Amino acid sequence: GSKHSVISGADGEGTGLYCSVPEWFLRLKGEKMGNIKLLDCTLRDGGYINNWEFGHHTIKDIIRKLVESQVDYVEVGFLRNCEYSTEAAVFNNCEEIKNVLPENKGNTKFTAMALHNKYDIDRLEDYDGKSIDALRITFHDYDIEEGLTYIGKAISKGYKVFANPINIMGYSDEMILKLLKRINEIKPYAFSIVDTFGSMMKADLMRIYSLVEHNLDKSIIIGLHLHENLALSFSLAQDFISMKSSERQCVIDASMLGMGRAPGNLCMELIMDYMNKTQGGVYNVNPVLDGIDD
Repeated sequence: GSKHSVISGADGEGTGLYCSVPEWFLRLKGEKMGNIKLLDCTLRDGGYINNWEFGHHTIKDIIRKLVESQVDYVEVGFLRNCEYSTEAAVFNNCEEIKNVLPENKGNTKFTAMALHNKYDIDRLEDYDGKSIDALRITFHDYDIEEGLTYIGKAISKGYKVFANPINIMGYSDEMILKLLKRINEIKPYAFSIVDTFGSMMKADLMRIYSLVEHNLDKSIIIGLHLHENLALSFSLAQDFISMKSSERQCVIDASMLGMGRAPGNLCMELIMDYMNKTQGGVYNVNPVLDGIDD
């Protein structure tokens, strides 16, 4: 079956010509958005610029604008062993995070990041649905087992957990396969391809994605975190969207104006616009642009 669309002329008037749009194409356009989500990490990665001291009002305003934009996930900052300040996006526990979350959360989910040797997991409350929904946990290639044990404890507390190995470009293919075998055993919510130092080229992404796609349990989401060192983050994000399996759920990280550890990250406003134009996205870019202006 197919549906017909009028082809508009330059003046916006119908030309009288019709094109046939197959129903499978319309279904595909709607399905594309379903398995690609966007995660904003402005308050976490952007904190490397200002020591996470955004100010309480600004933290809440950024989160509110991102919820208005209909972004899928907002990372509110770091969970760390720290002296809590309402002015910073660094927290000791989920109770403190509640202070910055809006009453109207829309369909947006909230995450925080923790490094296993900088946050005591015993401080983390059991999941109650009133604060963050997921925890993103990072680890190095020299402390993988400690990181995976930590991930297991977070999962046991009821959270969705992203496993984010730092600098996957530093892993050999053999190391990646060995890590994926362990990841499949503990089954976190997601596993992220993290280009910590922004050294990834398209060929690197193709190689690493292929290894992950073909060896990671199909139920586990693949995440992508890019840096802008080679001015390739937007291009690589588009490549990733093109190469990813239609069966696989994916999450792409970005931040407002690319704010993050120099020289920055993928720009949220750009990837939202790209998703809207090519993947049937329904993101509202205007609140993100307003937040940048503010």
